[in-house]
Amino acid sequence: MGAGRVSPARRVIAVFVAGASLSGFGLRGLSNIGYSEDRPLVPGSPSDRLARLEDVNALRALNQAFAQQVNAGTAHTLGIDPAIGNLVTADFGERDVIDVALDRQTATGVMHCTVTIETAIGPSCTLVEMAREQGGGVVRRTEAGIFEIAYERRDGVWTIRSSVYRPA
Repeated sequence: MGAGRVSPARRVIAVFVAGASLSGFGLRGLSNIGYSEDRPLVPGSPSDRLARLEDVNALRALNQAFAQQVNAGTAHTLGIDPAIGNLVTADFGERDVIDVALDRQTATGVMHCTVTIETAIGPSCTLVEMAREQGGGVVRRTEAGIFEIAYERRDGVWTIRSSVYRPA
């Protein structure tokens, strides 16, 4: 492939390895009104529906915190390909899907987004080195994609277990 191009195989980006989480961004349930995590819920009951809604809202907040970390320039600390320089959720999250398991200990989600990807210009030469010194030397492109995310609850806190980016 030519300079500045990414092969389709490299475009699938593993964001987190199993067991890692977005440091500092585990979120507890928004409130504990109407249910207790110690008491099992009856599926379909109002308390169960409330608990699941609070779980989904906590996971949406975790997705937003994840996007903010990427946009702060710390993608490399999250295990994301450092080529992703910006992440914007699409349609205010209206098309996103979050499915909480019956035991409420795991969940899966799909986050629609737009990302900006920067690819370094190569091979290295004097002109490219000058561009890099001035903050350039990269090709930027924007593309729509999705993050497929696996969540897990640890000690009552939702964390991201793994996440994979796929171009749409």
